[in-house]
Amino acid sequence: MRSYRLKKCKRVHDIHFTSDGTRLLAVGGDEVRMVDYAVWLDLATGETVGRIDQFAQCYAVPADLSRFVLGDALQGRGWVGIASVQWTPLSGPVEWRKFPSKTQAAPPNFRDVVGLAFDPTGTRLAISHSRRAGVRSNPNRTACAVTVVDRDTGETVADVGTGDEPATVMAFSVDGTQLAVTGGVDGNPDTQCYSLATGELRHSLGWPGTVTRCVRFLPENRFLVANGRCVYVWSLERGEELFTLSGHPKQVNAVALTPDGRRLLTASHDGSIRTWDANTGEPGGAFDWNIGAVTALAFAPDGLTCAAAGLNGKIVVWDVDG
Repeated sequence: MRSYRLKKCKRVHDIHFTSDGTRLLAVGGDEVRMVDYAVWLDLATGETVGRIDQFAQCYAVPADLSRFVLGDALQGRGWVGIASVQWTPLSGPVEWRKFPSKTQAAPPNFRDVVGLAFDPTGTRLAISHSRRAGVRSNPNRTACAVTVVDRDTGETVADVGTGDEPATVMAFSVDGTQLAVTGGVDGNPDTQCYSLATGELRHSLGWPGTVTRCVRFLPENRFLVANGRCVYVWSLERGEELFTLSGHPKQVNAVALTPDGRRLLTASHDGSIRTWDANTGEPGGAFDWNIGAVTALAFAPDGLTCAAAGLNGKIVVWDVDG
């Protein structure tokens, strides 16, 4: 096990391995949801080789980590900034491009941005925002929506109305045809799955816990939700629960899946990390690296190396079978 400590990083929200597994991108902030920084960590040397300090409501990166997107930062309400970033080394200030720009097809009545997510190909970006509801009796009333746009052109490719509840956590299906949304830390813990082709609500799933921190699609039309102290795995085709991953005494903050889809990691506010068979729900080994509440998890591309992060910039990397 190797341990690291990032400077000026109060809380790490997410971590991402590079494709060669030699570096980690850590994104975090002082608050539970707000983003203040992105730090590039060289795992061989333990040195920080790049850093962006910028406050935002939300962020997203594609799988190849080639771009960094911030929502509601810099220029106030409704702003989305996208930058192509050469992370190692960072040379000079990052140039943000307002997205969509005035020359692009901006979504109508585009307002507060509360969530961002890339699709599996990294070519489409889901933007969760509010817009005018179009009610004559109350012209200032707003409704929540998710607009999916082309990353490069800004063209709207799908638009889904989500009612009165903002979607701060989102996930695309493996084939990119569906989008799952939930309210995250402060919002509605239930989860809705929409067809992007029609905008139709396909599934609405309720959970007993008060907070849903992450959602994701799994292979074979399955769906995972980390709600409260448990993780629920559902068959969307049959509309039924397959199994529940339980055992954490406190809320589950993060989930990671191996590239081959066979193994899951879950991490909790109690400081523990557990492994599970993703197909059966059978428990495997458990870890506690004494870093306090674990807030982020990631598998390296080899499916063997894992990373976990927590409060005060603490990060550990280990071999899950070691």
